Amino acid sequence: MNQPQTNVEFITDLMEHSNHGALIQAFVVHAIDRYARLVSAARPEDLDTGLVSGHAWHGCAVEVCRKLAQRLG
Repeated sequence: MNQPQTNVEFITDLMEHSNHGALIQAFVVHAIDRYARLVSAARPEDLDTGLVSGHAWHGCAVEVCRKLAQRLG
C-alpha cells in the first residue's frame, strides 16, 4: 500500500517535477512570499481559528517574510 506523501515530499516533488521546468520554483516562492506578507499584515487575533492560534500563524508569516528577505535581498 502506498503511503501518502509528507508535506515536505509533496513540495519537493512539485518543485522538482513540473511541466513548466524551473519556473515552478519561482512561482512557489512568489506564492509563499505573497501569502506571508498578507498574513503578517493582519492582526494576529483576526487570524484565530479553532485549529490554529492567530499569534502562532502570524509568527510563521513574519518568520517566512524575514527569511525570504534575507535570501532574496
